[in-house]
Amino acid sequence: ENAARRVNFLYSMALWDLYKGRDYHIEPTLERIEKAAAYISDPQKGFPAVLVGGTNGKGSTCAFLERIFRDHGLKTGWFVSPHLIDERERWRINGRLIEEGVLSWYVRDLKEVFERFDLTYFEAATLIAVAYFGDMGVDVAVVEVGMGGRWDATKVCEPAVIGITNVGRDHTKWLGDSVDKIAEDKLHLYREGVPLVLGSAKYPLYPMAISRGVSDLAVAGYDYTYHGSIREGRYVLESYTYKDLHLEDAPLGLLGKWQIDNAAMAITLAKEFMDLEVGVIKESLSKTGWEGRMEILREDPILVVDGSHNPDAIGRVVKELRNSFRGMEILFTGLVGKDWELSMEVIRRYTDVIYLVQIQHYRGEPVNNLYRKAKDLKFRRIEVLNSAEDILLLEVPVCALGSLYLVGEIKKAVEKVVL
Repeated sequence: ENAARRVNFLYSMALWDLYKGRDYHIEPTLERIEKAAAYISDPQKGFPAVLVGGTNGKGSTCAFLERIFRDHGLKTGWFVSPHLIDERERWRINGRLIEEGVLSWYVRDLKEVFERFDLTYFEAATLIAVAYFGDMGVDVAVVEVGMGGRWDATKVCEPAVIGITNVGRDHTKWLGDSVDKIAEDKLHLYREGVPLVLGSAKYPLYPMAISRGVSDLAVAGYDYTYHGSIREGRYVLESYTYKDLHLEDAPLGLLGKWQIDNAAMAITLAKEFMDLEVGVIKESLSKTGWEGRMEILREDPILVVDGSHNPDAIGRVVKELRNSFRGMEILFTGLVGKDWELSMEVIRRYTDVIYLVQIQHYRGEPVNNLYRKAKDLKFRRIEVLNSAEDILLLEVPVCALGSLYLVGEIKKAVEKVVL
């Protein structure tokens, strides 16, 4: 019995439980994570990393990139945020989630370090990532930047290549209230002598990069070119060229026309790191999957979940789905501190019907506030669900968006039904 208790303790020691609601208390600085990493002998210096930041698309870009690296024979580390259902999703080796017992061991082993340097949840998660990847001897780590670029904990990594997908309004409380300020913050990811790949040539990201004197720069539409389309419901990268690399007719494993942009950027990041084989790239792109990004959970009636949580991303998803699937309805939620009101205004441009739900996470915006905003926007029909599980009772095509936490709650509900 005592042995069983010890085993249960080992497997229940999760980082998420350790922080209990303190996961979003942020005081921007790099000092804490840098001192903590140095205290455990800077494991991040033992492997190269590819850092991918940006407002939208960085998770999908990382998914394509990790698969390309892995299929080329590299042992990959992959740091993801946030998680949807299982905290272990944040740390992966060759695409496989960290084992529960291993994560528990790192949490217990590093707990004193977390406390000594007063690390935030994300900083602690980053410290576990670099320690784990170092211990596992990865050839390369694909690291998704958490927020911005100036103070993000992932900057403790030693980047061989850096990518910024695009810039839009998000995390305005910390990054600034304009796209110019946000672009400036994200460009702090850049380090002299390290190649920087930009997934967008739009103002202000590209001009700011030039004004900052970035020399080793690869920009979408200028340095690497590509074209894609949709064929019979599947998105295809029809052509791509960068330096001596050229490929054609590469089907993608992810939905959404913006995945063409993400796939092209991932290829460019990989090309900056190593020589690539065209056949392997095409296979990698077709096999890439990514949870919570235009993910189809049910076919009839179709149920799609997407973790978009800022106005730009939500607008793209709603427009795409309303054009691709007849009668597609929208289930929306909001997070305290996010631009959820503006997101609802964007949704109203495409539909006059909306379903609302409050998530269980403590940062969930109260559904009464969501309802009042929907009334102000004059939605013709407003339906309020009691919980995320109620989406499974809807007999209409529906897409749920507004928060990755909502995606996680719905996926849990689907798993219960399947099991």
